[in-house]
Amino acid sequence: MTALYEFKGVSFVAPERNHRSETVTILSDVSFNVGRGTFLVVTGPSGGGKSTLLRLFNRLADPTSGTIIFEGRDIREHPILELRRRIGWVPQVPVRFPGSVESNLRLPFLLSKDHKYRPEQIEAAVSELKSLGLLPEELFKRDATDLSVGEAQRLNLLRALALKPEVLLLDEPTSALDPDAADGLLAQIVRVRREWNLTSIMVSHRPDEVARLDGTIMRLERGRVVPPNAL
Repeated sequence: MTALYEFKGVSFVAPERNHRSETVTILSDVSFNVGRGTFLVVTGPSGGGKSTLLRLFNRLADPTSGTIIFEGRDIREHPILELRRRIGWVPQVPVRFPGSVESNLRLPFLLSKDHKYRPEQIEAAVSELKSLGLLPEELFKRDATDLSVGEAQRLNLLRALALKPEVLLLDEPTSALDPDAADGLLAQIVRVRREWNLTSIMVSHRPDEVARLDGTIMRLERGRVVPPNAL
């Protein structure tokens, strides 16, 4: 299988928060591939570099050294707006914008700077998102700020899917949810990624959660990939 992403000797060094002249190494010589349509689950202890690694996939951050190849080219050669339109992002803490749930789903189209969508295209896309069944029909007219945390994270998942991405990035999407809501969201993520054949990269620090997912597990500790035979 041809790799969609190739990480080659990637390192990321950031300034120490309280000491401007000092730096801290967050990722060190990380190398791995992600095949198209696969589900990569990145796990490991807090502070191991998982969230920083995830930000490299859509250039919310760039490596200090090493190379990231996306579709056979250096990721920096891809126009950044086009790249991010193709990559959906679900954060740890759900984001809710003022207005109805339905209007929140229109935002990715209205804010797109490199592609103009016709009104009928937007409405057709919103109808398709609603038909996925992630939220009850009666919630779409409700103000997004009135949603529960679990409902809001489902809204974030729908919004990440709005532009029909090829890649879905999930940064510990269940961390703010109670166990029942977390289980429900995980089931929806697994279902949607299979139906849409999404290449998915999810960060999780919960062993019980990782064990229930159908992905390939990669463990990060102190910024380094732990070989499978050392797990």
